[in-house]
Amino acid sequence: MKSRRNFLAGVAILATLPMFSAAALAQKVELRLAHVNQPTIEAHKVAVEVAERIAKRSDGRITIKLFPGGMLGTTTDMLEQASQGEPIITFTDAAYLASFGVPEMGVVGGPFIVENNEEAERLAFSPLMKGWYDKLAEKAKIRVLALNWFDGARHMIGSKPYPTPADLKGVKVRVPPVPTWQKTFEPLGAIPTTVEAAETYSALSQGVVNAGESPLTGLRANRWYEVVKDITLTGHFNLFTGWVMSDAAYTALTEADRVMLLEEFRTGGQELAKRSTNMNDEIRKEFEAKGVKFHNADVPAYRKATASFYTSFPQWPAGLFDQVRAAASGK
Repeated sequence: MKSRRNFLAGVAILATLPMFSAAALAQKVELRLAHVNQPTIEAHKVAVEVAERIAKRSDGRITIKLFPGGMLGTTTDMLEQASQGEPIITFTDAAYLASFGVPEMGVVGGPFIVENNEEAERLAFSPLMKGWYDKLAEKAKIRVLALNWFDGARHMIGSKPYPTPADLKGVKVRVPPVPTWQKTFEPLGAIPTTVEAAETYSALSQGVVNAGESPLTGLRANRWYEVVKDITLTGHFNLFTGWVMSDAAYTALTEADRVMLLEEFRTGGQELAKRSTNMNDEIRKEFEAKGVKFHNADVPAYRKATASFYTSFPQWPAGLFDQVRAAASGK
């Protein structure tokens, strides 16, 4: 009788082993975090820290490998891979995501949409934008982790200053392949010219484009100031950039792990915004020592000249701009 009990106990233990093994394997997750920018940009440095915190909080169950500099393709390539279920996290912005079935997301990529980082943070996590994130996950199978990675207002850099909108007439301005950029610069008389981020340095040096635009932190990381020496402080965009991933990979995680990813990527965005703000004075002094000249812009004139942006997308619902401004201001 005793040997029969021991035999049955052994069978029960063996029966549970596959279950425990499968559970253990299910908890092991490897994600690929990729983007087209150089590893010198501040957002990449913060992403490294986020990956380390996630590994620590998950006791090593979740590992994130980083692939900067377009190692896994263009932003579009990586978004398509994520939508097909690949375990990829990639860096993008709301305007870029608008073409994946949620056109109204493009509105936050417009000029002068928010006044400061506080408004931008509030808007990024508002019910309005969270509704768009859910729609994106449903339509494109792409899940937003955080779009609050604000690295500073974007300014013009070129072979000459552009203090007024009229100064951009006929200027070939580098833009990514995103309609919101084109719709912003076309009313200014500029010639929006699509160039990938990794190719912009050579495009500026060879005269393929005359100007580009970027936050100061991006200009430092990408070294465009080496080939064009005039920065005009327009502050035209404060892009809603951040990280998205495959919704299939996201939903395969436990609820606790999903919450952890959302928390860490939001915290990372807040850290980036703070660092970028603190760096601006330092970067300006550094650039000036290298012969870069800074010029003030007639911001009210730029704001007025780009106002038509918000009526140029017929697919947007009526009153969208007012809804966004209400969400940003907390009304």
